[in-house]
Amino acid sequence: MRQNIIKRSTELASTLNFLFAISVSLSTHAEVATPLTHAERVFVGEYVQSSSETIAQMAILEDRTFCFAFIGGSADLLLAGHWNLIPDGKGIRLKELKAPQPQFPVLANLTGASATSTFEIDGYSMSYAEKPVFAYSSSNAEPSEYRRLFADTHNSWAERYTLPPVPASEARYFYIGSAENDPYASIRKGPTRFKVVQYELRGSAQVLVGFNAEQQLIDLSQPVRMVGEVLHFGPRSFAKRRPISAARAEKARENCVRPMLEQSGGKPRAPEFDLKGRTELVPIKTFYIDHTRVKSAPWFQSEEF
Repeated sequence: MRQNIIKRSTELASTLNFLFAISVSLSTHAEVATPLTHAERVFVGEYVQSSSETIAQMAILEDRTFCFAFIGGSADLLLAGHWNLIPDGKGIRLKELKAPQPQFPVLANLTGASATSTFEIDGYSMSYAEKPVFAYSSSNAEPSEYRRLFADTHNSWAERYTLPPVPASEARYFYIGSAENDPYASIRKGPTRFKVVQYELRGSAQVLVGFNAEQQLIDLSQPVRMVGEVLHFGPRSFAKRRPISAARAEKARENCVRPMLEQSGGKPRAPEFDLKGRTELVPIKTFYIDHTRVKSAPWFQSEEF
């Protein structure tokens, strides 16, 4: 399941190799429908973040399109879409053009024949989540308390983990989340908040929960702001702005933006995993909780090897 959930195009590696490559002069240039304001123009450019194991590149173009590419380990990502200035004029909002994918994909066998529901956690994909938490409730009211799925010392992930059966009436709603992708968490000695997704069950069910590592790499739902010359996604800094030439901008359009936008206009993508008669649930709500609401012992205790 892990490979299917986080798999991207096999052409991504070659795409990154020439995505922003300097090319010979090009005669084709995109036209901007309306001139950019000064507040918009400060975002136009290219941004590169790299380490010994990963590289992330982003181009924000003056035709109000963008491309984001990432390679790191087994999680490869290529995104494109449009951007626009948010109402306060101090940031932009990215609108990715593709079928949305939940951060926590959920498959359910809606049996309806049992008095209890069971929840199975796909440890292989969940190993990419940061301190995942879980809770359930009998009503639409948010639970007052969440529990970590695994202790910090738990490092055996190549299996699935089943929570104790729970009466279906007590688990009409369930909540799965993970710590916010916060670069300062280690300095603060822990995350300040968790991003949680809520699902609804109408009757008893056998539920399988996984994790989509792509969604952890970059959160496009947060406003993008500029602090000095550094681009920030929400509170997290990404990279310093570099001017982008017309040739490099056209390369980003040719090798990323146009193919991805054309793909988004096609038929809905088939599921990347075998449903096996199960239903893929749709999240009904996404929200944040403070770290103080994560209490009690983890659902699964330490398991070291």
